[in-house]
Amino acid sequence: MSPPATKPFFIGRDPLLGRLGALYRGGRHVLLVGPADVGKSLLVEEFSRHHPLLVAPRCGCLGDLLETLEPAAGLERGELKLAARVHRLAAKLPTLGRPLVLDNVRRVPPRVAHLVRYLLIRQPVWLVTRSTLPLDIGHVWSFLFHFKRLDVPPFKLEETKAFLAGVDFAGDRSSLLASALRLHRLAAGHPGTLAALVDELRRRPYNLRTAEGLQLLALHARITGVEAQLALA
Repeated sequence: MSPPATKPFFIGRDPLLGRLGALYRGGRHVLLVGPADVGKSLLVEEFSRHHPLLVAPRCGCLGDLLETLEPAAGLERGELKLAARVHRLAAKLPTLGRPLVLDNVRRVPPRVAHLVRYLLIRQPVWLVTRSTLPLDIGHVWSFLFHFKRLDVPPFKLEETKAFLAGVDFAGDRSSLLASALRLHRLAAGHPGTLAALVDELRRRPYNLRTAEGLQLLALHARITGVEAQLALA
């Protein structure tokens, strides 16, 4: 799925970006929470355009972190064993002067949680996650009290309408806007899901006035999303 590269994706997000800016300047730990496709990662990406961040897109294991963070920290893998690489990285990261952002935080294993806990007293750490329930977020749950939580909400209907009005779309714009309420409900206000639906509407026409047409649109959008994920695997 390719979300719009234009500002419509960030409609209504200025207050959130402002709060992130204040927390950034204050050197705070941040917990960014929201459902899938609500735009958490894109929010971080947009924020990073003007504020230096060190972003790790995956943290399912130490290997994922090392593969991303060692090059960003100017470290070569060399012949070091895993434990030595982790200790070297833990010493290097606080010297870079950038918050560490762990995206897609889910079921964090003990060794990754141990690294996060070590860094908490040395530099700002941001966690981006769908859920803070213990079974969902994993072993970082016990020290979430260190973090300032920010929730990323779905679009309101008016924001969905503004999104549809501003997004790149060569088809029948009036029909698209007339279907704003249906599309808003179908996407549950999630910008990423809206983007996927608009992408699918670019490919072929659908009858947005019927339940069957909306269901078919949602199904094909999900299939396209799965195909895209498989192509990247």
